[in-house]
Amino acid sequence: MESPAIRASPQNTQVTGRSRRCSLSPSRARGDAPVRKHQIGVREVTSIGIIFVITKIFLPFQRSLSEAGGTAAWMIALIAAVLSPLTWWAIRGILRNATQGSTLIDATEEIWGPFLGTLLNLAYFCFFFTISFLVLREFAELLCSDILPRTPINVMLISLLLPISVVAHRGIETLGRLCWVAVGLIVGSVIIVLIGGLLTHAEPKALSPFWGTGMSNVLKTGIVKSSLFSEMLVFGFLLPRMRKSQQWGRSAWWCMAISAFTIFSTTIVYLFVFPYPTAIRLNVPMFEMSRLIIFGRWIQRLESVFLITWLISAVLKLAIGLYCSAASMSQILRLPKFQPLVFPLAILAYGFALLPGSEMTAVAWDGDLLRTYGSIFSIALPMMTWLAFIVRRGKKKQS
Repeated sequence: MESPAIRASPQNTQVTGRSRRCSLSPSRARGDAPVRKHQIGVREVTSIGIIFVITKIFLPFQRSLSEAGGTAAWMIALIAAVLSPLTWWAIRGILRNATQGSTLIDATEEIWGPFLGTLLNLAYFCFFFTISFLVLREFAELLCSDILPRTPINVMLISLLLPISVVAHRGIETLGRLCWVAVGLIVGSVIIVLIGGLLTHAEPKALSPFWGTGMSNVLKTGIVKSSLFSEMLVFGFLLPRMRKSQQWGRSAWWCMAISAFTIFSTTIVYLFVFPYPTAIRLNVPMFEMSRLIIFGRWIQRLESVFLITWLISAVLKLAIGLYCSAASMSQILRLPKFQPLVFPLAILAYGFALLPGSEMTAVAWDGDLLRTYGSIFSIALPMMTWLAFIVRRGKKKQS
């Protein structure tokens, strides 16, 4: 009779260990963080998506739309919102047909192969990293120009990078919980600013003429500015971390609805409070609007209160961008954890944030690069990957 010692021999133990390693999910084998499955739920995923998309409203976002569309800037935001589901459909199509547990990075290499897949994944990394250092520079310039004018820009960048790096290093679960706590405060403060701005001053004929700079220009610009929702690419990292795949659509549609409402309402209210052409002359529209609010004799100068929530939103958005940059690069390099890349990428973001020569240069890079070509990364590349999978599956069925 075989003894237990023979059955538990080192050779058998080695084979068992090897089989266990081979049975790991693709995300663990490819180098994503060794975290527990079923980390975050619908509320956390929705909150991360909302904050990552809408934080741009605290930057010179409304002014850039007014420059492009004039009095019809609100229509550009509406067209971009209508096109935003394209990103969601493409990501859903990729992840549903990939190996269970795969992120967008895993699925892209699985479909395209190691060479083309790595090139596309590097493009995704560049997209998230560009968001990180450009938004970092813009918020630092906002604080230096309007809040702390005597503070050097490099000191402000470091002051922002420290909490951003710490939050990103903690991982997606911490980010989700913080975003869920903060999202109501952020959206609520925006609503208060919009209502206060309208009560303080509103021009009845602010949206006249209807087509602003021209119907063809507004429609074309609206299609190009579909990149306003390009941050929804973050769902490629969030959806595999959810408890149930049946809840994917619920998170995505709630994110799109709240984000579209916020972007559209801030744009149209801005035109009523600061009618065109004044709308193209203000540096930070939402901050200037908050300065106008007067709720009676004793409630004035509320911008200092709202600034706190906006800083929270900026830190969370940048932490999400830094996390996605580190997670995508770790999966490309097949590292076991993403945390070792967070602080090196933060230092790299600091260096890149100093590249624009001025605040207006940083704003121009954001408008001319991210908000013009961002849809290539968020719509074109995922759609192309999804179509490649459909074509490959059709060929397999024919053969």
